[in-house]
Amino acid sequence: MLSKRSLKERFTIELAIGMIAMLIIVLISLSTYFYTSIMGHIKNELNSKAKTITLHYSEEKEYNSKQDLSLINRLSPYTIKISKNYNNKHLDSVIIPIKRDNREFYLFKESFLDDKMILEIERDITQESEYITTMYYMITFILITGIIFIIYFSSLLTKKIMAPLETLTNQFTSMHENLLHEIKIKGLPFEFETLADSVNLLITKVKTSIKYRQELYIGTAHELKTPLAVMRLKNQITLMKYKKHDNVREALEQNIESIDTLNAMIHNLLEFGRAEGAQFEQPERLNLIRLMASKCEEYEVLAHSQERDFIYHFDIPNFRINIQPLLFMQIFQNFIQNALKFTPKGGLVSLNTRMEPDHFIIEIKDEGEGIDESKDLFAPFQRSTKSTGAGLGLFLAKNAAESMGVIIALKNREDGKGAVASIAFPLNRFLLKD
Repeated sequence: MLSKRSLKERFTIELAIGMIAMLIIVLISLSTYFYTSIMGHIKNELNSKAKTITLHYSEEKEYNSKQDLSLINRLSPYTIKISKNYNNKHLDSVIIPIKRDNREFYLFKESFLDDKMILEIERDITQESEYITTMYYMITFILITGIIFIIYFSSLLTKKIMAPLETLTNQFTSMHENLLHEIKIKGLPFEFETLADSVNLLITKVKTSIKYRQELYIGTAHELKTPLAVMRLKNQITLMKYKKHDNVREALEQNIESIDTLNAMIHNLLEFGRAEGAQFEQPERLNLIRLMASKCEEYEVLAHSQERDFIYHFDIPNFRINIQPLLFMQIFQNFIQNALKFTPKGGLVSLNTRMEPDHFIIEIKDEGEGIDESKDLFAPFQRSTKSTGAGLGLFLAKNAAESMGVIIALKNREDGKGAVASIAFPLNRFLLKD
């Protein structure tokens, strides 16, 4: 059964079937025409010969006296016999195919002279039959050769027809690495230019929309930061006038805490705007292990300053891929900072890598209280009960992961001693890219 999803396969098979059917019809028609022509010509010869004999000869003796019958039989393919019709039954002209001594003959029989005489003419058709058999062998050879050629030609023609689609598909596939760029129309057939123009127009609209959103987020965040900074400063100045357990002082401290929360949210909005722009960052081919090692040295110092331990281990020394560093660091930094935040003092955060058959995996483990796996922590403004953030960090990490084409996950450790965050790089997408 043909695959409904494979246009290339269906087109190849249907084209081959159509051309083979046409070839078979043509060859059958030609072979039938030649067979009918050759045998029809022989039958016409027999009828013509019989007509001549019945008009001029009444019996075999008369025929023998006028013609040297033995000489004629030796020089011609005919054997002629005239005999009396003893039962005087009428016999219409009939041609009967017979075989004798591995040879083939046509036997013509007809009564004449008021059904008193019977004419028999035998024609050797062995040579013509051999010609026809040879013709059938040649037609069979042509048919087999034609089928092989048609299958090859159909496959080749399908590849040429599908080549523009494959070119467009390859350009679409590469967009997760080369970002949103216009499709190259040069070299595409005329029929595909309209499609390419439409896609390019859509890409332009998407890029414009993303740029507009980026400017909106960054502009709004900057506009909000200034009045919030003024409000915080005024609250701090006012706070200095009141004693420690004064109700007004407590209200001012709550205001400052709320302003800090708003600043954190604005910071995340800025990060989101930058992340939108980072999608257009040109990928770089670099050693991911070396990039992580340089950052891990910084996180080790940060962990020690927070009275925590941080260790890292890479099972391979090199992993060179095309990557957008800003997007990767947004995920990497978020996971490690969260691990350090939720790990208690004296606890351990570890980073490990491993190579699987289909993925390269990065895992960051903490020793916190774990997560609520019933919640979608990657949703915007979704956060754990003990988090003081705005709940946008993991949301931004998820967006960055989708833009890069990596798979991220967050789950509890099997030993129940914390959570583990993972980043998976599909090898078929990253490993062999130039």
